[in-house]
Amino acid sequence: MNKERYLENSKEAKKRTLQKFTDSEFLDRLLKQSKIGCEDLNKLTSKQLILFNDFFAKNYNEAKDEAKDQLLNKVIDSLPEKKRTQIWEINHSNIMNAITDYVQTCGGMPTKSRIAEYTGLSRQTVDKHFKEFQTSPLYKGIDEQFKFMIPKVMAEVLRHSINGDMRAARLFLDVATGTKGKARINNQNNFIQINGIELTEEKISKLRPEQLQTIEAVLQSLD
Repeated sequence: MNKERYLENSKEAKKRTLQKFTDSEFLDRLLKQSKIGCEDLNKLTSKQLILFNDFFAKNYNEAKDEAKDQLLNKVIDSLPEKKRTQIWEINHSNIMNAITDYVQTCGGMPTKSRIAEYTGLSRQTVDKHFKEFQTSPLYKGIDEQFKFMIPKVMAEVLRHSINGDMRAARLFLDVATGTKGKARINNQNNFIQINGIELTEEKISKLRPEQLQTIEAVLQSLD
């Protein structure tokens, strides 16, 4: 008997042994292990693998704090990369929601302990997420998504600018020219409209010095 045939027969024998246990018995035996790796899952039948995945999903979602960490650490070596990514993304979303809700409600940033309490994650997991966030490949993906939306946002700013929103125009020119606070609108067709009254450059040129000073003071008060 060659080596490949021997290994195949051994694997089948182990599966038949596991099939002798009831579903609850096999789960109990498996979860008593300190670590569950890919080799452990490869021994399971298709039905047992489905039961194990269902058990993990249900108990992980219901677990809190350190119990959640312990369960994840037990099976982390057996999880495919896609599943690890999903867990990271869910944790990230929950942490962001915790911060957003706290800021809107209390007007300040929450502590990591409060974030942990809000999300059901342990404080250690929250702390680890913050420390590893910017070095994570998943962060790069999020950053790229924000950059992807820049043209859309700037198009909306430009639309408001064309419709006479001077603050939007200032923002657009600051970003487009890279001259924050120095950009100026010199087109003779531009004007400011206040309650139906158009304030053009021609009208501005006819104002007396004291009138210009009054307008300048009003505009400075808006900054």
